[in-house]
Amino acid sequence: MSDKLFFEDIQIGDTFVGDTVHVHRDKILSFATEFDDQPMHLDAAAAKAMGLNDIIAPGAYIFALTAKSQRSIWKRFDMLPSGLGIKVSFVLPLYPDDTLTGHMEIVAVRPSSKPGRGWIDTKVIFKNQNGKDAVESSASLLLKCQSP
Repeated sequence: MSDKLFFEDIQIGDTFVGDTVHVHRDKILSFATEFDDQPMHLDAAAAKAMGLNDIIAPGAYIFALTAKSQRSIWKRFDMLPSGLGIKVSFVLPLYPDDTLTGHMEIVAVRPSSKPGRGWIDTKVIFKNQNGKDAVESSASLLLKCQSP
């Protein structure tokens, strides 16, 4: 018997909490140097001149952190390759030493047009260490059914 959650196990309103992930200065700088070398990601003085408190994490790096937070949730699902219609909103800047924790809610469930699978629509709020909403995302995930 599998301990994974199948499509039939998921209900609208179900909630899951992901792992807490940390925003590290050295990783922001490394990522920004290679992929997004804008001043607000690399230079604290330039970031402060833009009204920020310090350098901020690039959006693509934040997206990776949100995936890392959700991994423990995804591992609970008997999931097929999916992630359709992913939408991400950056609500607050993320600074070095911030943390993010994903809080997922199932907002819709529907059978797939193909047998043996079903779609779940998720909304995930990623809260920072102060409990403030820092990132919001939504996506549709494809899960296996328990019986084909």
